[in-house]
Amino acid sequence: MTFELIAAFLSIIEEVLPLLGVGTNNTALITTIINALKKLLPLIGNEAAVLYKTIKGIIQALTADPSTTSEQLAALREIDAQYDAAFEAAAAAVDPDAGGTS
Repeated sequence: MTFELIAAFLSIIEEVLPLLGVGTNNTALITTIINALKKLLPLIGNEAAVLYKTIKGIIQALTADPSTTSEQLAALREIDAQYDAAFEAAAAAVDPDAGGTS
């Protein structure tokens, strides 16, 4: 159930992303999305591999938006690193011999 809720929420974020370029200043919306991603990361756990493309796409879109501030970019880099760690942990749980690639 948790996975379905997370996937649905991420889908909503994906639908909002194209609207970022429309407004003159999207800083508040970007902050809201970043805060939501921070809250979701601990819940993703073993589903990291399934959500990899979605999460990476959201991070990439927010990073590319010209209204993203330097503080927001730093937060996105932190989220990206945390997500990579979650992805590697999920991969190691499936194949303990795989090891990290960092």
